[in-house]
Amino acid sequence: MKLSNESYFSLNFMARKGRPNKEGQIPVVLRITMNGQRAEVYINRTVVPENWNAAKGQSKGKTKKDLELNRYLDTIRTKICEIHNQLVMRDEMVNPDVLKRAFLGKLEKPKMLCEAFREVNVKVREKLERGDVCEATVLRWERCVKYLEEFLLDKEGVKDIPMKKLTSGMVDDFEHHLRVKKGCANNAAVKYIRYLKNVVRVGIANKWIDEDPFVGKRYTRTKSEREKLTEAELKRIIALDLSTSPRLDLVRDTFVFCCFTGLAFVDISTLTHDQIGTDENGEKWIRKARQKTNEMSVIPMLEIPLKIAEKYRNHPKAVAKNLVIPVISNQRMNSYLEEIATKAEIKKHLTTHIARHTFATMSLNNHVPLKTVSKMLGHSDISTTQIYVTMLDQTVSEDMERMRAKFDTMPVEIQPLPEKPTTFVPTPLPKRGRPRKIK
Repeated sequence: MKLSNESYFSLNFMARKGRPNKEGQIPVVLRITMNGQRAEVYINRTVVPENWNAAKGQSKGKTKKDLELNRYLDTIRTKICEIHNQLVMRDEMVNPDVLKRAFLGKLEKPKMLCEAFREVNVKVREKLERGDVCEATVLRWERCVKYLEEFLLDKEGVKDIPMKKLTSGMVDDFEHHLRVKKGCANNAAVKYIRYLKNVVRVGIANKWIDEDPFVGKRYTRTKSEREKLTEAELKRIIALDLSTSPRLDLVRDTFVFCCFTGLAFVDISTLTHDQIGTDENGEKWIRKARQKTNEMSVIPMLEIPLKIAEKYRNHPKAVAKNLVIPVISNQRMNSYLEEIATKAEIKKHLTTHIARHTFATMSLNNHVPLKTVSKMLGHSDISTTQIYVTMLDQTVSEDMERMRAKFDTMPVEIQPLPEKPTTFVPTPLPKRGRPRKIK
């Protein structure tokens, strides 16, 4: 029987006449032969010796039991052929013993790539339940395996492959798929590729994959420009009269509140009055653990966010959930912020996270120390806060004002040059090398 261009094997059913049971029936045995090797399998079926047709490898009886036996033998032939084809497609070693163990269910199945990815995703979601990661991180991991399935379906015609078949070239093709077909920017593509790399590391640790397809590969995230508003642009948004549009008014107030507190969308949407306290000096503070890092944000409330919080104190939706502001969904917020940007004549693409960037930059440019800003933002590492250190010229000028006052009035006489400068022409160096022989 020919199953592929590379391998041949034969299946023969035989009846062992020397081993009859109490009823006088003999067991049927499957013999698998390939390249001079063979393996035999007892299929747990018996036949009356006189009914067995050795040439055809089946029973010639007409009873119900004989007909059922022949159907079962056909089923075994089909199953063995399917097993052989699957092994060949997976580039697995094929011999009679392997086919026998696979038929008996004793052959270990190869670990599938997307299957392993989902197992890792389960652990990532468990981290969410412990508070180690945020919901957005879990959703990115789950989105990555969907992108991987789309890629495999497009390239291999299947939604999953054995981990052993993942090659360095396939990793490059998946990166191309992310950038071109899914439209991912560099940092997003790098993040998804790193997720796949983590899954491969798990596979190597569990010996599901022999070779690391990421050897020699490096992926670098680009330093993105953090978009933020200037103080003048923020003032224009605050000055907008949106009293005739309650939805835009709420979005504007939420955005401005974040601009003066640095809260991310997920944190402002869950901010309650219990997380705002008053110190011994009568000043109000926000003390809230960030959902992303679980780091505590400690933020003094300025007058503008205090007024916004008071504005919505009796709002029905805010009262029902004890929220400071009845925040709408992030998607709708970003959509409405585009309208607000147009009304305020701001050409920047406004999103909810720009408010956080604005707070960080505005604080630094108003001489708030870096460590203080890091504490207010709830950063676990101060190097994260340093991303926002982009001082304005005006801020640098203000910082240098004390030095100007001290040194610009200092009486200093700078002596002029004693004579007119002359052009200096250096003496050429002698040529190096062996002297030429004189003939």
